[in-house]
Parts: sequence; structure tokens; C-alpha cells
Amino acid sequence: MGSGIRAEVSLPTTVSPFDGVVDGATPIIEVARCTPADNRERVVVEFIADADLSVPEGVEVVFDYGGRAAYRFDAAVDPDSPFAVLDRHGTPVSEATIRDGRLRITFHASDLPTLRSVLEAFRDGCPDMEVLRLLQSTTTPTESDLVTVDRSELTERQREVLTAAYEAGYFDHPKGANAGEVAASLGIGRSTFTEHVAAAQRKLFGSLLD
Repeated sequence: MGSGIRAEVSLPTTVSPFDGVVDGATPIIEVARCTPADNRERVVVEFIADADLSVPEGVEVVFDYGGRAAYRFDAAVDPDSPFAVLDRHGTPVSEATIRDGRLRITFHASDLPTLRSVLEAFRDGCPDMEVLRLLQSTTTPTESDLVTVDRSELTERQREVLTAAYEAGYFDHPKGANAGEVAASLGIGRSTFTEHVAAAQRKLFGSLLD
């Protein structure tokens, strides 16, 4: 793949396939989709959210791992869904989350005309669409750029702290929450929180920059 543009957009959850499946305020940290080969009119959606999530009939729990669970449901293909728009333009989704009642989608457009076409389609279906971030790349990652990060290097507590901080928007700019607020949600002191974050960052950066 040559140069391209990485874009992050925000849309209301009422135009997402999760409308009626989860509450708009429910944080979803990962989304995967596929269309069965024997029925192109349906789409299977899997997502990860809190394990105690209340979901309607037809949404199954695939597996549960502690405080998180993976859920699955299938639905009719909606040609106006933002995912369907991206499929038609051949723009792969790299990340999809729900936060604060908004669906955030990060995707990669091969060129500027494709990006414009996608954004126009989003605006046609949802005037409330917001462009959060655009990043243009001019080089193609090579095999030597790929780095394997072993998450097992983090302690369970460090992963818990990082997850809570990420979901609260601690790493966003501007911040969605400060250190004291995240620490309070975890029931720990501010200094303990910052120590966990610093230790985890050292391990992650060591893997990325080594």
C-alpha cells in the first residue's frame, strides 16, 4: 500500500449497528465485523465491553475474561451504516470504539479523493459527523518497522490501570480525566496510579524503541 491518509471520525451511535444493542454511554473498546459467505445480506458483529453488560435477546456472550466480555450478534446489512460506507469505498477500519455516546471510527483512505468521498457520504447520512484527526503518511511500513509487543510483560495491575486510564480519556488531548480522577475510580492514591503508569510506559516504550 502506498501513501495514504489515516482518519478518525465521530458519529452519533444512532447511525451505528449498535443502536438498540447497547446504550450509547456504554464504552466499547473493540469491534470486528464479517459478512457470511452464504448470506451477503447479513453481517456478524463482535465487540468487547464490560462483562456485566445488559444486552437484548439475540446478542450472545462469546467468552468472558474477568471484567470484560466478547459479545456477538448478527443483523441485516444496512447500506447507510458507516461501516457499509467504508466497505463500498474499500477503506479498511483499523479501530472502532464507542465513548460518551459517540461512535469513533479510525480508517485508512488510499488517497485524498477517496477520503473526501467517504466524508461526504458520512455527512449525507449524518450531518452531526465530526472529523477528529487526519494523518497523512508518505511511506509504506516495511517488515523491519513491525514490532511485537508482549503484553505479558505488564503486571495484571499495570494493565488494569492502563485500561482504566485509556477508557477515561487520560491519554487524550485534551484529557478526558486527570490522574486524581482515574486513581479515585480505581480506589488507589494518585502517586500509586502515576507509578503504575510510568512503569508500564517504560516497559512498552522499551519494546517499541529497542
